[in-house]
Amino acid sequence: MASSLRLTFLGLIGLMLAMPALSQPLPSISPELKLPRGDSGLERAWQRMDTLIYEGRGSLNIVHLGGSHIQAGMLTDAVRRAMHDFAPGVQGSVGWLFPFPLAGTNGPRSVGVSHYGTWVGQRCSVPQHRGPWGFSGIRAYTGDSAGFTVYHKEVPLQAKSVLVFYPGSDSLNLPVVSGPVDSIVRRKDGIEVLFSHPTDTLKLQWIPRPNRRDTLSIEGLLFSPEDSDGIRYHSVGVNGAATHSFLKARRFSEQLRELPPDLVIFGLGINDAHKARGDFDTLAFELRYDSLVAAVRGINPRAEFLWFTNNDALYKETNNPHGLQVSRVMYRLAARHDGAIFDFMELMGGYGSIRRWMANSWARPDGIHLSQVGYEAQANWFAQAYLKAYLRHQERSPW
Repeated sequence: MASSLRLTFLGLIGLMLAMPALSQPLPSISPELKLPRGDSGLERAWQRMDTLIYEGRGSLNIVHLGGSHIQAGMLTDAVRRAMHDFAPGVQGSVGWLFPFPLAGTNGPRSVGVSHYGTWVGQRCSVPQHRGPWGFSGIRAYTGDSAGFTVYHKEVPLQAKSVLVFYPGSDSLNLPVVSGPVDSIVRRKDGIEVLFSHPTDTLKLQWIPRPNRRDTLSIEGLLFSPEDSDGIRYHSVGVNGAATHSFLKARRFSEQLRELPPDLVIFGLGINDAHKARGDFDTLAFELRYDSLVAAVRGINPRAEFLWFTNNDALYKETNNPHGLQVSRVMYRLAARHDGAIFDFMELMGGYGSIRRWMANSWARPDGIHLSQVGYEAQANWFAQAYLKAYLRHQERSPW
């Protein structure tokens, strides 16, 4: 049975890799994951994939951490779709969400949010914003009677429970949650809402106590489905975030522990490198990434890591050489921590290629961000590279 399932799966993979990407740029070389210390780098993730595909059970928890490329959702939504299409039965759930419109900023088009009341947003990437921060590095707070509704437009949430993260929950009025609520449990860092049957929408309302200076500060939402099998792909991004931004998050480990991650995809580097020529401190950048890895391994010592290199970019309308330095640092990090690299800069054409991408509308005129077509190409190339690396594991597998 496993043998026939494997052949079916490999056939589907072959079709996916052979399908041309219409109206998208072509990669400069064949998309591959680079594993400086060999194929052992993602072995535990592959084993979880095996269990999902051939036994129809288990889970793979992926956290993708980054800046504006992640917050906007164009890249991560495309990656999620590709991962959920790997094979029948691996489709999972969304998991972590932040209601970005509450903070007055953009978010993924796939997430529907409506709200009322006066909310104020703060991000860990803005120096004058003091926090404190949770895992997601962004918060929206209010002292008004206020509320919001959240749902996902592409993936049914089917939530059996949801964690609503906010500090000081023991000293605030409990929010009112609509829907099939079975119970609400106060926690140190928010509330856990348990539903009598799965729901696709969270609707929350809050009223401060009279004559008190109460503040409700939302730091994120974690939806847990009734069926926990499949790939849970959590995208966590903040506009302008660099490696030091998430290190300011006081409750980073405390909240990340609720996921917890099997594989962390790091997409931080474009903002670290956005400096005048010569001002980028590669040693400090590398040490900050070591600290992020240590924080994750403090939660799951067996977690694995994958780094996305920067896309080629401009700084004040001139080619930014720091992206090449970011790539070199990430290769060292992957070697030291037995991880993997998705070298997007190399795939898009290397140093100086951003101008060609801009000329073809694959990148935006700012010379930093990609267009939707560009992000979809990046996601498709990553999916191809991920699948190829998994196929190499399959060749070594006893299945």
